[in-house]
Amino acid sequence: MKESTIRFPSHDARTQIHALLWEMDLREESEREPGRKSGQEPEQAPGHNNALSGGQTHSQPETQITDLHHPKAVVQIIHGAAEHIERYRDFAEFLTGQGYVVCGADHVGHGKSIAAPGQLGHMPLKGGRDVLVEDVRTLRSLMTEKFPGSPYIMFGHSMGSFILREYLPEYGEGLTAAIISGTGQQSPALSAVGGFVAQVIARVAGAEKRSKLLHGLGLGAYSKRIPDARTDLDWLSTDPATVDAYIADARCGMPFSAGAYVTLTELTGRMVKPASSARIPKNLPVLFIAGEEDPVGESGACVRKAVEQFRAAGIKRVDLKLYAGKRHEVLNEREKETVYRDIADWLAGL
Repeated sequence: MKESTIRFPSHDARTQIHALLWEMDLREESEREPGRKSGQEPEQAPGHNNALSGGQTHSQPETQITDLHHPKAVVQIIHGAAEHIERYRDFAEFLTGQGYVVCGADHVGHGKSIAAPGQLGHMPLKGGRDVLVEDVRTLRSLMTEKFPGSPYIMFGHSMGSFILREYLPEYGEGLTAAIISGTGQQSPALSAVGGFVAQVIARVAGAEKRSKLLHGLGLGAYSKRIPDARTDLDWLSTDPATVDAYIADARCGMPFSAGAYVTLTELTGRMVKPASSARIPKNLPVLFIAGEEDPVGESGACVRKAVEQFRAAGIKRVDLKLYAGKRHEVLNEREKETVYRDIADWLAGL
């Protein structure tokens, strides 16, 4: 697998976004298909929809990407809170082996997309929701320019699923499919209360304040849902190696700032409104996946509510796959290869 780096200006006008592109190496491709002639088209891509360009970039991006082959489709990954895009390398390697091109970016305040030291875990107090959505749009634009005519698939996990659910009503036209992983369905009233508390803390202590109160109400609350937990992060996965690697990663698990919690609650408050889902393209196939022991999705209850919201909006194909005994990160669980294969099979059936 070939990995390339992309950098482009964030919609916040301060941060350079760090993104990765994964493609099958030509040597690997020839080893997989020794009988395939140069220039011969791969097997039929899912959907055959042409992706619409997501808009123009703010300036010429710095890229190190080259055309290797015509992909089955482009899969754009939108990662979750307090993590980074490099954690999806294994999943990307699986998908590139299936003929897909995979890309994804570190959100503002995550991974290598930080404007200054100390900004890890901080997102804008004002307009943060728009920054996240527009940065997703920019990367899509870059990829559709690089791979014109290729089907385009979005995959959003956790906070990335919240971003995707806000992206789809505005920019979902032209997508081939959307996969929503580890999502939640918090009531608008609860999101409003959380946002109000974060706003007050930001006014009193500053937007970059890391508050124990906010952490306890937000990301820190999930650990209480796992009985006999070995660590405070066991809610992520039943696999101790996954949890330990997350804890050891300096770019994971950082506390969110008050500004970041304002952004997060804006996402969760808006995405659940019927007026939002009503604007999602009706012919867009959507797959929801989650662990049945994921506290973010209330052990599947909130995921089912999200599925019903999409179906009530008239979206024609909305599928759901819940994994028994699995927690929040189904891509990083024991037997994760089963999840990978389920995703590939679903895409192949479009």
